[in-house]
Amino acid sequence: MNMITNAQKFRSIFLMIFIVGLLFSLCAYDKAFAQQGSFIVHIPFTGIEMGTEDEVYIDVSFRNPTNTEMEVKLDLERDPKAKNWDVKFVSSQWGGFGVNRVRLDAGSGSENNENKEVNIKLHIKPGDNAHPGNYRFVVKASGGGAVREYPIYVYLKGGKVAVNAGAGKLIELESKYPVLEGAAGQPISFEIKVNNNSDKDTVVDFVTVAPSGWNSYITPRWETDKRVNSIKISANSSETLNFTVVPPIEAEKGEYPLEFHAKVGNSDTKLNLKVKVEGTYKLQIAPETRRLNFDMVAGKESQQIFYVWNEGSAPIENISFLVTSKPEDWEITFKPDKLGVLEPLAKTEKPETIQITFKAPERTIPGDYQVVLTAAGDQDKRTIELRATVKVPTTWGWIGVGVIVVVIALLFGIFAKLKRR
Repeated sequence: MNMITNAQKFRSIFLMIFIVGLLFSLCAYDKAFAQQGSFIVHIPFTGIEMGTEDEVYIDVSFRNPTNTEMEVKLDLERDPKAKNWDVKFVSSQWGGFGVNRVRLDAGSGSENNENKEVNIKLHIKPGDNAHPGNYRFVVKASGGGAVREYPIYVYLKGGKVAVNAGAGKLIELESKYPVLEGAAGQPISFEIKVNNNSDKDTVVDFVTVAPSGWNSYITPRWETDKRVNSIKISANSSETLNFTVVPPIEAEKGEYPLEFHAKVGNSDTKLNLKVKVEGTYKLQIAPETRRLNFDMVAGKESQQIFYVWNEGSAPIENISFLVTSKPEDWEITFKPDKLGVLEPLAKTEKPETIQITFKAPERTIPGDYQVVLTAAGDQDKRTIELRATVKVPTTWGWIGVGVIVVVIALLFGIFAKLKRR
């Protein structure tokens, strides 16, 4: 009986010694393994479903449990079918830069271990004309003699499958009226709200895209005299800006697309806008001489050449030439007296020519007379005032000279006769 008890005690002691030795060996092995450069990689999502129009950012974290710092090299093995895909490691989803190495501080036994764990993103965006199907990518990490490989499986569907696509972006752009109408040559302003959804104050840069020849600028909502290219937006707040464009006066009637970009690092948020330009109409008429006065002879026709043109951006239709005011019994005619369509001068590069004939009655007293002419179309009209200087005919001048000579001769005759008496 005592022998059995002693044997049991001996076995119990031996078992305890064995367990303690085993635990000591495991701890020593774990310490030696850690000192050889072990690191831990964690990728929570290794199977992704996305659409051809989506892009995803997968969390990838590295942790250093050892008492020495280390550097981990990153490689990525892409699926042969995804040659034109944008797949890369970036430091952040918002304005992140490319990453191919990670430095990890010591995880224990060190005062400075802030970077013992580092988080980055794996960015995946299908290329143009990507075909739905299964794709495989492999994340490779190596450092301190350790190598890790983690396959990422992507099931690609057509279109966009992300829930609330666009929500959760660092910067969001809103415009209550993304389509505006305006006249060429006149400023057209969009009110744009810029939301900063991050927890940090962020400096946002702005880039605008407008048609060639257009003037564009950005101003704060209540400070239209200031023009800005960037602005600092507080965390989780927003700013409202005015984006103003000025189409050139010669811009033709039609619709023109615009782009408003908000950039933070490599992140680019775009807002599509549109301007509907209404044609401008500016009818002009002027004498060929550029002078608003001319000479004419009573009883004779005076033909004057006038130029007619359109300084606007859209055609003026059904133009008629009218006499608004003239002296009594004067005759004024136009050739031609109508124009069907007058295209913008920027398009024709030359004005239309008309001939206006003026005729004053023969008995018109010499002097200056006012004539008012109007060119009127469906979209615009123009009125000019002219001064016509009427002179007597040359024959009447000679007759006048003859009368004077006769009168003088008669006077001399009378004086001579009176002298003889």
